[in-house]
Amino acid sequence: MEKHLHELFPRQIHQKLAIETPENIFLEYELAGLGSRFIAFWIDTLIQIFLSFALMYALLIIGGFAGVLSGSSDFSGTAQTVLMVLALFLLYQGYYIFFEVRWKGQSPGKKLMRLRVIRENGVPVSFYQAALRNVLRVIDMLPPILFIPSYGLGSLVLMMSPLARRIGDYAAGTLVIREQGFRGFEIFGSVQTRPDYIKKIRIPITRRIQGADYYLLREFFFRKNTLQPDLRARIAAKLASHFRKQLHMPFQSQDNDIRFLDDLMLLMESKKR
Repeated sequence: MEKHLHELFPRQIHQKLAIETPENIFLEYELAGLGSRFIAFWIDTLIQIFLSFALMYALLIIGGFAGVLSGSSDFSGTAQTVLMVLALFLLYQGYYIFFEVRWKGQSPGKKLMRLRVIRENGVPVSFYQAALRNVLRVIDMLPPILFIPSYGLGSLVLMMSPLARRIGDYAAGTLVIREQGFRGFEIFGSVQTRPDYIKKIRIPITRRIQGADYYLLREFFFRKNTLQPDLRARIAAKLASHFRKQLHMPFQSQDNDIRFLDDLMLLMESKKR
């Protein structure tokens, strides 16, 4: 499902954006600002420093044993230094890529600050987007101050960007959003499905619900209790009509569209287990 990005309130500190679907449904997000991203960055940096020390300590021990076994002092010198540099490079480059792919756009720092990287169309980042935006982090770090990355260039670009993007975000087509708090059983990732209830759901195979459609369904599942009742009903009716067409179900004019969407979400979650 194609989605288009629309900017709202570009000059306000708490910027908002809305993603419009072909069904004229808007999903609103709050863009992450420089302050929250800076704190998340330092949380991740402290974790990386800890991992670096642990990695260097492990490599020293391994290098010492290897040098003793080989009877060569060169391995514990030059080769060990090269190995450490390579390992640290991979750690710093791979840290964000690994977590943003594994945790669907979040690193430990972003998770603590409730931030998430998404693509322009609202779906989670792939390996390609995560890799590209983080490889270009070295440009955002410029200029260095006493050999310490200042992130001056990246911060300047971010503050001038109407959608709070740094250089890596522009290249990868990504955005960083602030996740809102949700109430009730809609906390995605901890959805508990009862087998006895799932057996009563009469919805055809859900494998056609994928990609952007899946994340649109997920967003409604997340956000429905934060919407005004009349708006929630209108959005549910449009979404239910769309998904019934996707599943080749007969058209139904029902007032239980929300229950249908909830059942569809629960059924999909049960099939993933």
